Amino acid sequence: MSLIKLSYSEYDGQNRHWEVSDATFSDINLIVGKNSSGKSRLLSVINSFAKILAGQQKPFESGKFSATINLSGREFAYDIAFENGAIDSEKLLVNDDEKLVRHKDGSGKIYYDLEAKFLDFKLPPDAIAAVNRRDEKQHPYLIELHTWASGVIIYLFGSDFGKGFVMGLTEAESLFRNPNPQLFDDPNKLVGIYSSAYARYGDELNLAIIADMKTLGYSLNAVGTENIQEMIKSPVSAICLFTQEEDLGFKNPQMYMSQGMFRALALAIHLNVCSFSKNKHLILVDDIGEGLDYERSVAIIDLLISKAQNHALQIVMTSNDRFVMNKVPLSYWSVLKRTGGDVVMFNERNSKKQFDNFKFIGLNNFDFFASDYFTSEIGDV
Repeated sequence: MSLIKLSYSEYDGQNRHWEVSDATFSDINLIVGKNSSGKSRLLSVINSFAKILAGQQKPFESGKFSATINLSGREFAYDIAFENGAIDSEKLLVNDDEKLVRHKDGSGKIYYDLEAKFLDFKLPPDAIAAVNRRDEKQHPYLIELHTWASGVIIYLFGSDFGKGFVMGLTEAESLFRNPNPQLFDDPNKLVGIYSSAYARYGDELNLAIIADMKTLGYSLNAVGTENIQEMIKSPVSAICLFTQEEDLGFKNPQMYMSQGMFRALALAIHLNVCSFSKNKHLILVDDIGEGLDYERSVAIIDLLISKAQNHALQIVMTSNDRFVMNKVPLSYWSVLKRTGGDVVMFNERNSKKQFDNFKFIGLNNFDFFASDYFTSEIGDV
């Protein structure tokens, strides 16, 4: 389950027009580019597209998405366009076979698997057919799309990763009483994410988190959740995360952790929750390594790449840090170049000659980016 290609545009013909065309992705991606080239915005676009397909976001005022996604060895090509907060058009092909067509007035046709034929439908102007027509028996391909979209998660590495969020006792009791708790989909609610996952996977999850934290330079012998009042004098009774370091004899609550350590812990928890779930996830990480020293930034990148390779995760990271760029092989790079509102992506898939030739020049990766070498002879493969 991987995003293969994405195009997006909004406000065509207006001064605020913005567009990225034919952005392509592999399982491991580092998006680089100069400031304001569109790195963070591209991740936001991917995340918004997923939320639309997952039924978690309303139609845009203006926007057009065109995406190709590989799901279980089949190629899903999905297009949707919005205008004035309504759906202007919508279409889905699976291995080039048409499955869904929807028009501006809400009318359309959709393929019924059991009947092996198309039937007509009509939806309200702001109702997305790929969301509202989900049916496990008749339209299982829409269930596959929804499953992929629900597995897209964005992490803003420069944020506090929800360090200030704890869990109320009532919410915690309800979660622990549920034999099959739902996994939280808000990355900031780390206490809930960890607690739900621990209820499912037990101590094996803790061992995996502790092992990953060790690779990031934090030697722990315990991780878990506990009432804040059991660890510190607090007027509030709530559940929070804690770690216990090997050379310390006490539990350290999340609010007392350094920001760097908490970010590392949050990422380790998120990655292992995705790995243990066995479903392929697309993980978007903006400004990877922001606020960390070089060694820890490198360790986190190594961890992300390892998880992608060993646990069927797709990773899309962004950075303009020269040390991060020099660490990540060029084969994982995609360089963004913006001219006005138009963004173009360069990588080995569309600029193979430039990428291959640069490897023999002897310069570091950052020089490849700074020199604009990648723009020469565009498309020469």
